[in-house]
Amino acid sequence: MKNNSHNSSLLSILLFIVILSLVNSVQNMISPNLEIISYYFGFGGATAQLGVLTSTFTILSGISIIFFGYLADKITRKWIVLSGTIFYSIFSSLTIFVSPDLNGYYLFFFLSSMSGIGFGAIIPSIFSLIGDLISQEDRSKGFSFFSIASLLGMALGLIIATIAGPIDWRFSFLIIGIIGLIAALFIIFFNEPSRIGKDFSFLTEKGAIDYTYRIKKSDLKEIFKKKSNIWLIINFVDTIPTGIILFLIFYYMNDYHNVPEDISLIFLGTILLSTLIGTLVFGFVGDNLFKKGRKNARVLLALMGNIVPIPLLFIALIIPFQAPNNVSVGELFIIPEALIMLILMSLGLFANGAVNGSWYATVVDLNLPEHRGTTLATANFFDMIGRSLGPLIGSFVRDAFGSVYGMMMAIFAWIAIPFFWIPVLKNVIPEMNATEKLFSERIKELEKS
Repeated sequence: MKNNSHNSSLLSILLFIVILSLVNSVQNMISPNLEIISYYFGFGGATAQLGVLTSTFTILSGISIIFFGYLADKITRKWIVLSGTIFYSIFSSLTIFVSPDLNGYYLFFFLSSMSGIGFGAIIPSIFSLIGDLISQEDRSKGFSFFSIASLLGMALGLIIATIAGPIDWRFSFLIIGIIGLIAALFIIFFNEPSRIGKDFSFLTEKGAIDYTYRIKKSDLKEIFKKKSNIWLIINFVDTIPTGIILFLIFYYMNDYHNVPEDISLIFLGTILLSTLIGTLVFGFVGDNLFKKGRKNARVLLALMGNIVPIPLLFIALIIPFQAPNNVSVGELFIIPEALIMLILMSLGLFANGAVNGSWYATVVDLNLPEHRGTTLATANFFDMIGRSLGPLIGSFVRDAFGSVYGMMMAIFAWIAIPFFWIPVLKNVIPEMNATEKLFSERIKELEKS
């Protein structure tokens, strides 16, 4: 029975990774073809209009996340994930009909905005479900895969867009849309777990209790009374650097270093791989420290993961070099400055991997099962503000002063991030203990009844 339950949980998490990867890929398919799309709509290479489009997608995603996050704490989450997957897949597929003129831009703007609503439905629901499928001691590792799905989606979107760009940039959206519709079929066969969580799943298997608690409007006050929740939620600054870097990286590499998009993709892939490895490594480290009684270990790792990259990325982004025309991968990496840049960025983002699983695990640790979707949704709403500001700031600064200055805005934002984690480190243990105590009392009451 335990093996069947374990295998079912693994298959469910694998399905969620696929869906998260697909939905995250859509928002990363503009960057590799930024210049191509700009000329396609008649903007002559200017990026501000596409920065506005990307920001709008992000803001609507954030509003959608707030709505569906609260809904995920009240109703069956499986159907929210199914609806959201179908929604973003259909509107992504329809991009193939976008025409090369201003009207086409307006249509693309609309379709992207609708895809953002689908994105917002999926994220908090899957987050809440994964929280019920993994034990407390394994949350950093478990939510590392949640973060890895975002990285895989990022890589998938960049790869497909780079390959499709010279042929027709719209094909990348069509491909993801079709795969998304296929993935949606598998959600129908998914069995939703009890909100009581894996640590107490034996009680539901025996039929001893049914966890009937659902969020109420009055619970919002309890969520926002926790200081750690507040600081985790309002930390929108941590998404600004990523938004800037991902939006401008291809333009920056071409403009400042004469590196074409296809070679930049390999360069970026190496950096993303280091982030993925860091996410996994620090996920294991955080869980091992937690098992040894260091309840604030995940927060401490996240704090260090935000401090270490700052000097490394600053130096990496200002290193000057010019690659020869039509440079190959081999030729690029024998340029000492290019190699140093790659090493510094890889080390910085490896360290930053400590933030990913730790952030999600801490949100779950701090909140009751019926509050997690709402808490994550609120935090993601603020994150969406950061992600929307990133491309907006980066594109306007780039158009005004050049790509290097646009990219450097990411570092200025990054310097502020650690100050949001220090209050969490101070308050997380007593607030986590209070949540555990209340949850245990509820279990005892349900067992008696």
